[in-house]
Amino acid sequence: MTLSSTMTRARLAPLVVIAGPGVPVPGWVRDWTGDEPAVAVADSRAAVVSAADRGLDGPLLVLRSGVPTTPRRVVAAVQEHAADSPVVEAAVSVTESCGAGLRIVHAVPRSFGERSVGLDAAVERGRRLVDAAARSSAADGELVRAWPHEVLDETLTADLLVIGGLRPPPARHRPAELGLTTRAALLHAPCPVLVVPRAC
Repeated sequence: MTLSSTMTRARLAPLVVIAGPGVPVPGWVRDWTGDEPAVAVADSRAAVVSAADRGLDGPLLVLRSGVPTTPRRVVAAVQEHAADSPVVEAAVSVTESCGAGLRIVHAVPRSFGERSVGLDAAVERGRRLVDAAARSSAADGELVRAWPHEVLDETLTADLLVIGGLRPPPARHRPAELGLTTRAALLHAPCPVLVVPRAC
């Protein structure tokens, strides 16, 4: 079962768009949100991460120049089922609005060697996570043996990457900052990146 686009839009409002100089906000963003988003200009990928750090409490869409204007292939990167449910919901909402395909991806790090204690459990947990997220979103799921940043780098085949940001404030035990995987995606993903606050 998928969430309606209206429900997800309400949860995501207001969206902030971060774009390079001269990069326009494509029409699909307005169609999806039903609103004119706030736009911040960043002239480098490092400036994008800095701007994202300042706008941590809401969803952020980081646009890239020279990419398709309407996403046809959306990838949602998940780490935990419950915490990443807003990530999957946002990805579903975009795919419904744009008529795109959706793939759910979870990475089991290579630090688990082939004979590591816990490898089988980590792979099984990842498989259950991907299967549950794919079932809830009617998407394809993929479990990858790689470091997360390796899955979300320049080799990513997607028109939009949807990834989790921070958990809401009550769940924070230290100063707010983006995680390493999200930072890597903002710096290196070849496509636009939608960062969605995670659930508690």
